[in-house]
Parts: sequence; structure tokens; C-alpha cells
Amino acid sequence: MSQSPFGTSSGASPARKQELDDQLLKMDIDAAEKHMKDWFGDHASWDHEKLLSLTYLEELLPLRHMNNFGDYAIRGRRPGGGTASFPLLSEEEWPLLNTPYRNWAPAPYNLMDYSCYDRLMPLTTGENLPGLGYTPRVPMPARLRPLKAKLQLGMAPISHDRWLERKMDDPANYRNLFELMKDVLGLFRWYNGDEILKATRDSFNWMVDIYVEFEHVANARREQLGITEKLDLAGMWAEYWSDAWTNMTNRTHQWFVDRVDEVSSRAFAEYKAALSAAGDDKVAIGEAGKRYYECVQDLRALLTGMDYTIGIPMTGFKGYNDTGAITDLPIPERHAMYSEVMGSMSFEHQKAILDAQDKAEAEDAKKPAPSFAEQMDIMGQLTKPAHPRFRDSENFLGHYEEGKRNRDETRLALRGEPELPTQEQWITILRERMDFYLKNKRGEDQKSHKWGFVLYRLTYEQSDEEWATFMEKLQEDLKRSGKWIAGIDNIIDRAGVDLIDGRTVGIPEGDIEAAKKHFKATYTLLPTLGRMWTMDFLVVDKQSFASYKEPPQEETRPPPPYGPGFGCNGGHVRLVDSTFSQLPKQLLEAESPGYRGQMKVLSTLVFEELYPLLATLSVRPYDASQEGWWEFNRIDRALAQRFFDDMRQKKAALLAKQSSRA
Repeated sequence: MSQSPFGTSSGASPARKQELDDQLLKMDIDAAEKHMKDWFGDHASWDHEKLLSLTYLEELLPLRHMNNFGDYAIRGRRPGGGTASFPLLSEEEWPLLNTPYRNWAPAPYNLMDYSCYDRLMPLTTGENLPGLGYTPRVPMPARLRPLKAKLQLGMAPISHDRWLERKMDDPANYRNLFELMKDVLGLFRWYNGDEILKATRDSFNWMVDIYVEFEHVANARREQLGITEKLDLAGMWAEYWSDAWTNMTNRTHQWFVDRVDEVSSRAFAEYKAALSAAGDDKVAIGEAGKRYYECVQDLRALLTGMDYTIGIPMTGFKGYNDTGAITDLPIPERHAMYSEVMGSMSFEHQKAILDAQDKAEAEDAKKPAPSFAEQMDIMGQLTKPAHPRFRDSENFLGHYEEGKRNRDETRLALRGEPELPTQEQWITILRERMDFYLKNKRGEDQKSHKWGFVLYRLTYEQSDEEWATFMEKLQEDLKRSGKWIAGIDNIIDRAGVDLIDGRTVGIPEGDIEAAKKHFKATYTLLPTLGRMWTMDFLVVDKQSFASYKEPPQEETRPPPPYGPGFGCNGGHVRLVDSTFSQLPKQLLEAESPGYRGQMKVLSTLVFEELYPLLATLSVRPYDASQEGWWEFNRIDRALAQRFFDDMRQKKAALLAKQSSRA
């Protein structure tokens, strides 16, 4: 029997039905929905149709590069590791970038009543660049912002533990990796698009011209001071920018090569085991072949696209000298080179498989079109035995080694040997700053110095024993392995939280606004890498505590068409944005509908992703409230939202019925 929106069978007794109708009439549905959203979030943040259509304005020259360039220009620290190949700015010269020339420049430059940064101001304000007539900000899909920010920092798209939590190592879930690869391919095609690449190059050259003006003045001052070494800021910016792009390109590409190899090798091992178990069962052999081939061929086909797409040309960027690398060519030329090399190789087994596929499709084309009922029978389609062509175990077994060998050799010939990843730049900067702080602190300050977040306890009903158990679990999540994060072992021992029990500072239970006032008054240092983050803070409230109280529920595979989704039921804390009241409403409505200045964050991602992305100013919380690190089961929430909508409709019908009787 069908189910009514209120959760009872349509065949309930009249007395029971009347009882439920009376309860519904008395229910405050708005209050019930508010309670659900307080616990699980506003449905606007997980409406996929809205999510896919949201855009934000991406800076082609991100402002964080201004700060990061200082670490390169003063200390010689290149984004990809190693040292600068140009003379460096001195500690004394760096502040001059923001000082009017008239205050420090030799004649005739002392007549200029502006600074280098004054001329760069349009990059900050988003105004049109003088001489170009447009702003270096362009729309991009909002859901890709956290992913793009991670790639720009040279981070892995997903950490090792997160990879396992989401069960992305399982060939049965290969579509998750497939979709991630499609997103990354889309990002690099965007970078390589004619309009975007030209706008980036022109904006970069506009910026470099302003730095070169500073270079001329600074070199004149150096000559006046008897310093023979000359600055080359065009060369420095080109080296820095090329390093940042090359670092992003190489790490991203190699990560996907490794992951596709990992999943493919497991799929092949499972295929061989399935063949052994199947014996002479042709249907089982066909099913095993279909599972293997769809996984491996889909992933390898996309990986080939990544081989020639991941990379961004810097030809025409001022100060840059072409290296002859394949990534300095347009994508069509790279594609042609790959096709030529791969076309010279033998794909005997792949050809046999494709010939069988063409034959099967030709036979299907001659059959009568399926009836409407057959087309609507989704379960029948899903349980239909694999086509006999998938029983060709000889060619499927040969397909694995043949495809891997040919693609590996092509990749090596055109991209060269992969470089081992060096320590991630944010970790290098953080470690250096930590060392400086520790060197200049004394006594207890030195012992207690940490990088991380301030954490407020705003739930007070737990016993001391319950709280201690919670904190033990939370600390375990915060400091997990960090595998695939290059250099994390050099800093994780100093990661931590400053725990503030709200009771000790007079904050009522659950009062986030009071915690925000205390936070702003107490943590007044400028936000930066290497210490407690002072722009946002974390909260443990009743929901956060409850997420750790019970063992995580086993996650089941969602039904079609959603596909597998795992790793969303872990313990969480609440992230609070202390700058929320300063954000323009128009910005939030356009880019982050449903964002209310706070969100739940999986605790395991606090140090792995949240801290580096916030502390490098790569994103703000509202930038990423739609997707990414704070994942919860959107399907369940969507069903709950429809449940409330159905109850409203039924209640309205009951009220109308009552009114008509009156």
C-alpha cells in the first residue's frame, strides 16, 4: 500500500487517521523544519541544481600571490622547491613597494607621487585595468572553487585517509574518481581557453610593467648606495608564476596517474579472481569482464586526456623564456603529438575489443526499438546480463598490460620522468614562521605555541568523563596520518586547538554570537600562517558532540541515479565566520545562498584542508559553503525537505476542509 506523507499507510483505520490528522493540525511545521535545518543545515546548501548553476568571480591574478611573492622575492623560496635564480629584494626594499616614490627614490623618480602598490590597486578593487579596459576577474562554477584552490596550492585533490573514507580505491566506485577527473580536466581546459589565457597573460604583463618601473627606481637607488647587484623583477615574477603553475600541473597530473593505476590494478586483480571463481559459467565471466573493462577503460581514456591537457602555456608572459616543454604548446598540438606517438604502438587487444563492440552495436541497431515499458524498467536494465562480447577473457587479460605499457611509454616520451613532490609551499612557509615564533618566545609561551584554531565548548550538559572521551576522539581525528600531504610530518606536532570552555568566560550554552564577541575581543592578532587562525573559529555544540557519541553508521550505496557516496557520516565541529556581518548580502545571495556565517566541518579535514585553504587566503568559508570538505548526505536531507513540503500541503487541505464545514 502507498505511504502518506505523514508516515502511515493509506489503509489506516478511520480512528487512527483522525488522530494523525489532529496531530498534524496542531503541529508547528515551521518550527520542526527549523529544528531540522539547525541540526542538518539549510537545504539551499545542498540543492544540486542550484549548486551547478552558481558562479563566482575568479581572480586571474589572485591577490594571495602578492604576499607569496614576498616569500620568494625576499627569501628566494620557490613554490616548487629550490631557490630563486635572480638577485633578491632586501628586507629594507620590500616595504618600499607600498611607499610613494617621492619618499625614497633618487632623482628624477622622486617627483612621482605614488607607490608601486598604488598603481596595482585595480587588482584589489576589481576595476578595469588601465590600458586594457577590462578586469582580470571572470565567472567560474562555484562548486569548483575549493578544488581549484587546493590545486593552486599544490595540494592533493584528496588526502589518503579521505580517499579511503570515500571508498574511492574500490573499482565498484570508480565513477567518483571519474567525475573528479572530469572536473579537473574542465579546470585545465578553462585555463587553456583562448580568452582566459589571453586575459591572464595581458593582466600579468600589465602587472609586471608596474613592477619593472619599481625595478628601475630600486636599481637606481642601489647604484647610489654602491650596490652592484641589479634586480630583474620581470624575470622574478615569470619564475615565480611558472613555478606556481608547474607545481600545480605536475602534482595534479601525477596524483591522477597514481590513482588510476591504483584502481585499475585492483580492478584487474578482481577480474582475474572472478575468472578463477567463475569456472565455465559464461554469464559470470561476462559480468566480470564488463565490470573490469568499464572501470579501466573509462579511467584510462580520461587519463590520456589529462596527459595532454594538464599544463598551461606561458609563451608571451613577460620575463619568461620558452623551455620547449610540451605544456608550452596549445592543447590541439599536444593532442596531435600524443595521437601520433600512440598511433605508432600496437593495440592488438584493444582493437579486438572495439571490433566486437562495433559488431554488437550494429546487431542492436537492426533489432526493433524497445517498448516504452522496457525503457522505463530501470531495474531490468541494471540486472540484464552482460553482452556475450564481455566473455572474451583472452583479450581482456591482454588489454590491461597492453594499455598500461603503451600509455606509460607515451607519457614518458612526451612529459618526461615525473618529479617527486617537494614539501608543499604553505608547509614550508608555516614551518619557517613557527621556527621564528619559537625562537623569539620565552618560557611557557614557547612551549604552548601552536598553529590551528580556537575551539569554543558551547555544550555544557556532559560529565567530565564524557567530555574527556569526546576530546580524545576529536584529537585523534584532527591529527590523523596526513599521507599524500608532502611535509606534514614537519609541522603536525605543533598543530592544535586553543580550547575555551564557554562557562569560564560567561558564554551561555549554544550562544554563538556571544562566542563571536569574545573571540574578536581576545584574538586580535592579524590572521596569518603559523599560529592560531584569528578570522574564524570552531565550536563544539550539541550537534557536534552528538556526532561523536554514537559509532558512525554504516553507509550504504545510494540507489540509482545518485551513485555511490561514502565518507560523510564522521564526527564534525562547527566553523564560525567572524566576518559574516561584513559580507555584502548581494554577494551571498549570488554565490552562497543559504550560507548563514557558519557550517559543519568534518573534523578530519580541519588541519588537512580547512586550515591551509583559509590561512593562505585561498578561500573564505562562504566561498566553499556549497561543496567540498564539509560533506553530508544530501539525499537524506532532500527527502526530509520534501517530507515537510508534503506535510504543509496536507495541513492546508485539512484546514480548507474544516473551513468549508464551518
